[in-house]
Amino acid sequence: MTARGRRPAVTTAVADAVAWVTLSRGERRNRLDLEVMQGLADACAAIASDPQVRVVVLQAAGRDFCLGLPPRVAWPPASWPDGVAAVAALSQPVVAAIDGEARGWGFSLALAADVRIATSRAVFSAPEVRDGRLPGGGLTQRLPRMVGAGRAMALLALGERLRVREAADWGLVGDVVPPARLARAAAARARDLAARGPVALRYAKEAVHRALDLPLEDGLRLEHDLYVLLQTTADRREGIDAFLARRPPRFDAR
Repeated sequence: MTARGRRPAVTTAVADAVAWVTLSRGERRNRLDLEVMQGLADACAAIASDPQVRVVVLQAAGRDFCLGLPPRVAWPPASWPDGVAAVAALSQPVVAAIDGEARGWGFSLALAADVRIATSRAVFSAPEVRDGRLPGGGLTQRLPRMVGAGRAMALLALGERLRVREAADWGLVGDVVPPARLARAAAARARDLAARGPVALRYAKEAVHRALDLPLEDGLRLEHDLYVLLQTTADRREGIDAFLARRPPRFDAR
């Protein structure tokens, strides 16, 4: 509980190399007010410095994932921490478990993750332009990179609701599951990722994200440099030894 007797806006629990980060203001539909933004930033800072965490699952309490900023906040004040950017900056892969609506900056928060699993009733929307405002949280940048400029512009300009099946067709969502199975599906995906080489996972994420801002030749050089670095790690040696011994690898992120 907080000093004022309320539960934290964001909670974190770590088990079996997976950090479960939960937006816990379901009664407010998990809007990104100062407390939630601060909670996300603090959670991500703790996760970034925890060598035991290999995968992060971002989930939300209540009926909606996140309805974006509070009603009377058009843009977060400069004094607020950027919780969306903090999620995007994590070196570990992030799985977003999405139920209900992800709207505006909440849509941005979902796109800050690397893998998205959503329920059959999930919906994404960005009504800001329709209401005379500008989308934020990186939405105008990440969305076109994922679905193309034409689709992104149409969605942002019209402010229409994107249903989960279409989001899956566009590649924004990997798996669509019934609401009752969301936590189980996210846990299964997190376990699968956590069992893989953690250094290789981080390098793969770095290569993909940094390459978006690089010419192809520079991106290929980055890929090669990261490959060379990976060969010097104990995890790479363990992967080879486990393969030769026909046993599961035991990675320790070194």
